[in-house]
Amino acid sequence: MVKFLVWFKKQFPFVWSIVEGLNGAIFSLLFSRRIHTNLAKNISVFGQGALNYRFLKRSDIQTLEEFFLSQDKEQFSYYKPHAFDLKTLERLIQNPAFFMLGVFDGEILAGYFFLRCFINKHSFTGRIVDTRYQGRGISKVMGRILLRAAWESGFRVFGTASKENVKSLGSYRSINDFKILRELDNGFIYFEYLKNVEKTV
Repeated sequence: MVKFLVWFKKQFPFVWSIVEGLNGAIFSLLFSRRIHTNLAKNISVFGQGALNYRFLKRSDIQTLEEFFLSQDKEQFSYYKPHAFDLKTLERLIQNPAFFMLGVFDGEILAGYFFLRCFINKHSFTGRIVDTRYQGRGISKVMGRILLRAAWESGFRVFGTASKENVKSLGSYRSINDFKILRELDNGFIYFEYLKNVEKTV
């Protein structure tokens, strides 16, 4: 199914945009408030400290695009959850099933993370930390916020990663163990985070 969805999205982008729009509209009616509430709650629980974890606003999109442009190319060797251009980011922030969040050091965007949801109660996460802020536990906090919020909302959480991306796989496992569901093309794996195997940060 995952391979088919990836293929379908590439082959029929216009149709995919319609499907994505329908998913967002239905999701907004059924689940959006629940997810938003649980994300806000977990931000308040885990996002304490000098950095500010919060939802991104439309006024942040230019800053987010600049964040992506400023990163080293190696950051994107395995991290390509969506396009990074302004048009795509504007579209995503208007999607009620796509929750975009950021980590700020004052006015500086230090990291970006998201929760992408579907009406079948499946969700996907993604996160990236500016190279200048890595090694400070930011990615773990991001992961904890996303996973807790999704599970508390009754959603399962899935992800994809390259088997060669040892650093990210280690980061994922430092929060929760996961079960590999299948291997995808180009050495990637498709996995589900295990709700009952949460680890202490």
